[in-house]
Amino acid sequence: MTIHQESTRYTISSGDHLVTVRNRKRMDMTSVKSIERFDQEEFFVNTSQGHLLIRGEELRIVHLDVDKGLLTLEGEVKQLQYDESDSGLSKSFLHKLFG
Repeated sequence: MTIHQESTRYTISSGDHLVTVRNRKRMDMTSVKSIERFDQEEFFVNTSQGHLLIRGEELRIVHLDVDKGLLTLEGEVKQLQYDESDSGLSKSFLHKLFG
C-alpha cells in the first residue's frame, strides 16, 4: 500500500496496522484479523495490534476483505479505543452475555 502526502511518498509495509479517519465520516483500516461483533453504534475489531473498539452513530461496513485484512466503515466516528490485553473487552462481552 502506498500513501501520498503532498510531494513525499510513504510506503506502508503490508503487515502494518494503519487507521485512517476522514472527517469522522469514513474510516479505513489495515491488518484486520476479524470483526468480533458490530451494530450501528459499536464495532469490536481484532487487529494485528490488539482489539479495537469503535463507537459512533449509523456505523456500517462499506468494504471488508478479510483475506487482505482491509476494512472500511462509514458513519459518524466518535471514539476509538484499543484494548491492551487480548481478552479484556471480549471477556467483558462474554460476561455480559452469559453472566
